[in-house]
Amino acid sequence: MMLRVDGVTFSYRSAPVLDGVDFVVQPGEFLAVLGNNGAGKSTLLRCITRMVRPRRGAVYLGETDVHALRANERARRIGYVPQRAESSHMTVYDAVLVGRTPHITWDASHDDHHVVEHVLAELGLEDLAMRPIDELSGGELQKTVIARALAQEPRVLLLDEPTSSLDLRNQLDVLATVKRVTAAQGVAVVAVMHDLNLALRFADAFLFLADGRVHACGGPEVVTSATVTEVYGVPVSVTSVGDVPLVVPL
Repeated sequence: MMLRVDGVTFSYRSAPVLDGVDFVVQPGEFLAVLGNNGAGKSTLLRCITRMVRPRRGAVYLGETDVHALRANERARRIGYVPQRAESSHMTVYDAVLVGRTPHITWDASHDDHHVVEHVLAELGLEDLAMRPIDELSGGELQKTVIARALAQEPRVLLLDEPTSSLDLRNQLDVLATVKRVTAAQGVAVVAVMHDLNLALRFADAFLFLADGRVHACGGPEVVTSATVTEVYGVPVSVTSVGDVPLVVPL
């Protein structure tokens, strides 16, 4: 399902945060949202989920305005992973099963349990399934929250700094899994990321925000030394190691 953000403008009281943001994410496409702290990246995700309402503009899933969807319908279509996951004493298995809530009418079915088991296997969490999530490391907890979002089988997946608590191996594993699963299922992914090199490695498209506005948006061709330098205020060189693109501060 295509995600379209059309002229979204948002302010906290009188302070502008987003100003006329436009972009489209196609099914199976991975869009990285990039920019300095305070550029409006997380607020943009909250506008898409309807956690906050834009002052102007709209967000569409296909031809449907997100703000016209009931909560349960929205939860079936949009999965959201926030920056900070809340811990509790439920097991990893039960936490991921919570992701099936929009699909459950009375009690979890065999199909619901099958989805949970499949997602746990995809993210390498099988051995942790019966462990309480308040006993997990930060990285294990982050993977569990991502697993819960994938268990929703959403058509759009929103990730707010999905690798912030992960070591290098788990960063690569999680993003590779997200990219593989969502591409296979035709899910549109929007991920707020701070690591430009991880974004270049996994994303198909890139949205640079600066002062709440779109500075550049498009494929790998928009990730230039000039663009990164202008957005972050740091001189860089965009090069490659083998076939892997790389941003190097100068």
